[in-house]
Amino acid sequence: MAQRSDPIESYGADPIGGFNFYVEVDGAGDIRARFTEVSGLKGEVEEFEIKEGGLNTRTHKLPGRVTWGPITLKKGLGDETFFNEWFDKVVNNTSGQVRKNIKILLLDREMETVRTWDIANAWPKSWEAPNLNSGSSELALETLVLNHEGVTESK
Repeated sequence: MAQRSDPIESYGADPIGGFNFYVEVDGAGDIRARFTEVSGLKGEVEEFEIKEGGLNTRTHKLPGRVTWGPITLKKGLGDETFFNEWFDKVVNNTSGQVRKNIKILLLDREMETVRTWDIANAWPKSWEAPNLNSGSSELALETLVLNHEGVTESK
């Protein structure tokens, strides 16, 4: 089969929308939470530079440590309190495991998983209650920010 040079076709015939996803949390029973937004799935490699003696025309850049950015989850406020209780465990330093593995699943139109991001050893860094305004018709959204030890992606 000949390779295509068309840049759009190289990504497949139908790109996947980023609006159909859910989040699973290990150790939370059967919780599969629907969020309005997931952001911050990001890793960055530190670079360091070596200036080689006698080679004055350039420097060498090499990869170093990886840092992972915090992941922000936003969801509509409902009657589920697991995420707030998880944050309270960190705040109150109560006994129990506060680090949990998270799975973010991107779904296609047929609700089949097309991409998965596994988040290792996540714990709540911050929680934010929804903004309340009697003159607004917006959903009450709460925000949970997670620190973690890394992201792996799979199909």
